[in-house]
Amino acid sequence: MTSNPYFDFVQQFFTSYDCTILEKSDSHLKVQLTSSMDEEIMNRPFYWHYMKKMNRTGDPMQLTFTNTNHSNQGGIYLHAGTPKLHTIYRAAINKGKTARLYEAIEQPLQNRALCPWLVVNIHLHYRGKQSKDETLSLGLNLVHGTLLPNMMDRLREMEFEPTVSDYTFPMTPLINLENAYKRIERYVEGYVSSISADWATHSLEHLQEEKDLLESFYSSEDIGLEQFTKEQEQIDTRYRPRILMETINGGLFYISQNSNTYVINNTAAD
Repeated sequence: MTSNPYFDFVQQFFTSYDCTILEKSDSHLKVQLTSSMDEEIMNRPFYWHYMKKMNRTGDPMQLTFTNTNHSNQGGIYLHAGTPKLHTIYRAAINKGKTARLYEAIEQPLQNRALCPWLVVNIHLHYRGKQSKDETLSLGLNLVHGTLLPNMMDRLREMEFEPTVSDYTFPMTPLINLENAYKRIERYVEGYVSSISADWATHSLEHLQEEKDLLESFYSSEDIGLEQFTKEQEQIDTRYRPRILMETINGGLFYISQNSNTYVINNTAAD
């Protein structure tokens, strides 16, 4: 299954969400979907609406994927442009927006408490004369309130599982999620305020230049009022500086006290 780079992803995706791999070879992969997965990726809303209305379980479909366009197995040829592959990508992104994970700990010497962190990955979109994007990964300790940047880099070397390891237990957060997220938002606002505003100043200067040029055209009656208004709005949209905040994903990460100390003191991630 190594000749096609998309097979591993597809197999891992379906097995992660409890779909059964019925057949697997170097050239094909056959999957039995669950009802929820069929409903999400197979575009059969009327069928599932009817099944639910009739209080029936429904009959989820099977999918076969191949690594060649000329397979005698039939099925969906997996390549970069496969529409079903992009449907699976979107499903993976939607399902991956939130998570609750626990550090994997083997045979602790004593019962270990796992400290909760809210981790949020944020996209900042800078728009103006020049546009750029920036990603922030922020972690807030839900017990003592420590807030750290580059959180995913700090957690990168750790192993996590969706269930709690034996002889460990998750601590109860002292800071609720709503207040924790508000603290992260305030941090982002402070971070944005600390950035040099030269880019915004240059955008406003260019915006005014474009508006002055448009005014001169309008004054000379080269364009009508309707076109003038439309182009003025387009100029404003294109050059007025603004920063848009988009939350990509987030989750609760429970880590041991030793890892907690390492994360806080990991200056390499700063």
